[in-house]
Amino acid sequence: MSDFQSLDIKAVYRTGSDDLYRDFYKKVLSSSVSYDRAVGYFSSELLSLSVRGLGSLISNNGSMRLIIGSPLSDEEFEAVKHGITLQEMIKDLSSKLEEILIGENSHDIRLELLSYLIATRRLTIKFALRRAGMYHEKIGIFRDSAGNCIVFQGSANETPHGMLISLNAESLSVYRSWDEHIFELYGEEFIKGFDKLWRNEQSNTVTVDVPSDTYSKIAQKIKIPNFNQDSLKDIENAFELAQRYTGKSRPCIPTHIGKNVFKLFDHQREALGLWKSSGFKGILKLATGSGKTITSIYGATKIYEAKAKANQNLFLIIAVPYIELAIQWIENLSLFNIFAHECFDSKDKWSSRFERSIEYFRAGSIDFLACVVVNKTLTSTYFQQLINKMSSSSVMIIGDECHNHSAENIFESLPNAYYRMGLSATPFRSDNDEIDSPFSNEAKNRLLSYYGDVVAEYGLDDAIHQGVLTPYEYHIVPVYLTIEEQESYDELSAKISKLIAKQQSSGLVKQERENLTIFFGRRSRLLGSAKNKIKRLGDIIKDTPVEERKHTLFYAGEGRVFEEDAEDDLNVIDQVSNILNANGWRVSQFTGSVSRKKRKQLLSAFKECTIDALVAMKVLDEGIDVPACKAAYILASTKNPRQYIQRRGRILRKSEDKYMANIYDFVVLPINNSIFSEKLKISEAERVNDFALLAANKVEIEREIEKYGLCYGIN
Repeated sequence: MSDFQSLDIKAVYRTGSDDLYRDFYKKVLSSSVSYDRAVGYFSSELLSLSVRGLGSLISNNGSMRLIIGSPLSDEEFEAVKHGITLQEMIKDLSSKLEEILIGENSHDIRLELLSYLIATRRLTIKFALRRAGMYHEKIGIFRDSAGNCIVFQGSANETPHGMLISLNAESLSVYRSWDEHIFELYGEEFIKGFDKLWRNEQSNTVTVDVPSDTYSKIAQKIKIPNFNQDSLKDIENAFELAQRYTGKSRPCIPTHIGKNVFKLFDHQREALGLWKSSGFKGILKLATGSGKTITSIYGATKIYEAKAKANQNLFLIIAVPYIELAIQWIENLSLFNIFAHECFDSKDKWSSRFERSIEYFRAGSIDFLACVVVNKTLTSTYFQQLINKMSSSSVMIIGDECHNHSAENIFESLPNAYYRMGLSATPFRSDNDEIDSPFSNEAKNRLLSYYGDVVAEYGLDDAIHQGVLTPYEYHIVPVYLTIEEQESYDELSAKISKLIAKQQSSGLVKQERENLTIFFGRRSRLLGSAKNKIKRLGDIIKDTPVEERKHTLFYAGEGRVFEEDAEDDLNVIDQVSNILNANGWRVSQFTGSVSRKKRKQLLSAFKECTIDALVAMKVLDEGIDVPACKAAYILASTKNPRQYIQRRGRILRKSEDKYMANIYDFVVLPINNSIFSEKLKISEAERVNDFALLAANKVEIEREIEKYGLCYGIN
């Protein structure tokens, strides 16, 4: 930890030429062991803003004194001064503090820092009850371990509006103890003023302690181990993003991403050119892992630059299926200096800030606004009311995994945007998609009517041959149905065939359509949970060398497996995890029930090899990046082309020291020669031949295909 004198601290900081947070607050607090702060207005937003850089102080095991002002009318002040309403006022302010820090609607992670300091007895708070109009100055005092002191005093009004960087100019005058003459004239006066206020010696102000039971209530709500170095860093990063929400930053093309010079691949430039030629509408059908996200953000940045030159504004909406993908978008957008509103998780966390930014945007105070929204929120009445205020000429939507937008409820909620870009490696649901067949044409037509045609395609074969994705070897793992499974499969298939025949001739009533979907789902889960898969998996992985276990994914089916000697049926994912654990693999499940924080930890552990493998069902299908993955075991037996194409692309993403990926496909085979068994073979053969076509070991796999009778029915 450096002392203050090594930090190159200036005497004056002003918004416009300085980033007050990064250039001053964060820098100074990274070397501070104590921080005295006085804020003149009581609100959750102001308290949140007052803790800028506080994570660094916690990292230094530092302490803080905080004075919270509360202006009173003359009558109120006189009553408090004479003790008439003092206890009542303290009780009210304490309740307000508790509500802000630990109430049901307290979701600001930065405010948790204050609660954490209280719980660890490193924060003392006092209320300054003052006459209205007094004590508006903003004072902060920092001290380092070497005895140096920095005092700052600010010109901005102590109100939430006054603290917003993009609206009011803010300046800080800074006094450094090693500038002895200046510090004696100014800095020491502010220190005396703070201490006087702290000791309740300030005229026209009554300073009182926060009751001890308030500290206790707050401390009881906070778990002491809540904050480690990683979580503190996350909070600091979140605050940096929050400073840009008001539109101060502008999108720009990066010169580097990581250590690499940034430039688009040829297929990315071509895709954007075709999208532009199609009137800024269309679907980019780019292989998973080939850079759809970066392509679209680059395109949006170029749209912004063109509109800015014409003194026009741009509201960018990125719509995604779920939160994990939204988080990745937030990170990728930041590479282009785009700091988007996170319209997901609890509405209380983002709604007020988002509403305010929309007001600034519509008023012309800012010319760019971006948000990342999950489809569930996109369809909400609240979100619809906000985006419907926008002029269509200023709106651009990027629909990631846009095939989801063909669903009727989402389709009806898509904004009236002039610029429309859909992204998907598999934009249209296949006729062989069991869940949607035979009703997929309606969805396809909806998607085309909104986004327009597929304007650019870049297939997996192109991506592999051009080195954009990693080559792979494909391995067939044959799995035969049991007698009971074969009987159930034939029975369900007969019911499905009967309903499809009726649908094609006279149509189905609502109940029959629902039954058809139910039967499809049951048959799919039956194949995904075939008992012999677990036995075959155990045979394969028991002898896998430890050094070859790292960076492996296991895709499990969604059903349950019946075990005669077990009290209850087990989920397939639990069966897979159990067999891996029994053979010494270090694995963790990655499912929809795992928290956002836990998922981030798991992906980090996977990358760093503190675990060997992740076991998932569907949550890794769309968008989540796991480029370190070198091997995948696909036990889910999906016949949905979208699903297995997405999974293959996920496995082939480029990564350091990754030269070849391995895919193990558990192929379900029948044990009789019924017409339904033949259809099962054809269904499995479609996926097998698709995987084999681009495999590095294609010749070897073709012999396997012939061996297991999977070559017929396929051209």
